[in-house]
Amino acid sequence: MQLAEYDALVHRIYNAALQPDRWSAVVGDIGRACEATRGLLFTPLHRPATGGFAFAHNLSESMMQRWGASGVADDPITQEAFARDLLVEGNAFNGCELIPRERLLASRLYRELWEPIGIGQVCSGVVFGGTDARTLPTAVSIYRDRGEPPFDASQPALMRRLMAHMSRSLGVMFHLRDSSLQAASNLGSLERLSTGVALLNSDGTLQFANAAADRIFCSGRHVTRQSSRAGTAPKLSLAARLAGQERRFQRAIAQALAPLDTTQEHFSNAVVLPDEQGKPSCVLHVAPLGDGLALAVANERPRAIVFLYDLSAAASVPPGLLCELFDLTGAEAQVALQVLQGGPAEAMARRSGVSINTFKTQLKAVYAKTRTNRHSDLLKLMLALAVA
Repeated sequence: MQLAEYDALVHRIYNAALQPDRWSAVVGDIGRACEATRGLLFTPLHRPATGGFAFAHNLSESMMQRWGASGVADDPITQEAFARDLLVEGNAFNGCELIPRERLLASRLYRELWEPIGIGQVCSGVVFGGTDARTLPTAVSIYRDRGEPPFDASQPALMRRLMAHMSRSLGVMFHLRDSSLQAASNLGSLERLSTGVALLNSDGTLQFANAAADRIFCSGRHVTRQSSRAGTAPKLSLAARLAGQERRFQRAIAQALAPLDTTQEHFSNAVVLPDEQGKPSCVLHVAPLGDGLALAVANERPRAIVFLYDLSAAASVPPGLLCELFDLTGAEAQVALQVLQGGPAEAMARRSGVSINTFKTQLKAVYAKTRTNRHSDLLKLMLALAVA
């Protein structure tokens, strides 16, 4: 794929962030880049009837209705990827690498969905693996017909390059959904969000901040507004006590403002800031914004968006809710809540009244049941439960 073509595709990906009707065309673009005739951006573990979505290219409405009525149990490729822990953000693979051809041909997925329209093979990329409660597990699949050449290693390689960009665009879409699951696509709707939202100009200066972000800035505990001289627009920086995190925060902003064809970190790589006692206290996401969004201020369109989540609300999550949602034991729920208190594993174990080995075993069980694998992911999940 030529650099100019790749650059144009990346721009179209970001432009779809708040315009869901564009995703089907983007899926088609990804398919063409991989020499595939059909494609689907979807939530494999959540059908449309249960809050998920499906944006299709060159797939009929009747086929999509049948797909929506089926479940994961009918999809042996998703089952196998789940069993092998391959539904990890940024991963990509060819279906033939997961299951034998004979198993695919015998599956209900193939017989009822693929075979009637001639699909014979698939290449998939994982946008989100489900480690953040605000972003459903999300995948992109592209399909070739039975008579076409099989996918080779170049298609998953291209998909992996695109997954970070997909995550940052879809991450904006997920995080800007309001309580009715409609996209918050103008300044008025941003003001109503409980999430802190700040918009940055191309030079990194602050263009807009909603009331929730203003409260965080005014507290001075995590993120502040700094002007180089009187009368100039402020830029964001961290509180002086967080000087050790400043470089990472500014790098995240610089990446979001950089040309969109450059390498980007995955959206899930959030910046987690501690409070004065060292406890996790604030989670920051920074992402680029594409062209054409209805968020202009003084006729200038923002180039990046910053999400700010105050973790103090996460402490209000009742242990019983964790047990109900994730089948945690009472002890495991308490371990999950200990992560909010911060500190090394030894300190968390001591506060829990168990040995370090027992604590580590319980924490491993929490990660497995909540489908997280690191503290920052578990913190974001707890926060999403608190503010949902």
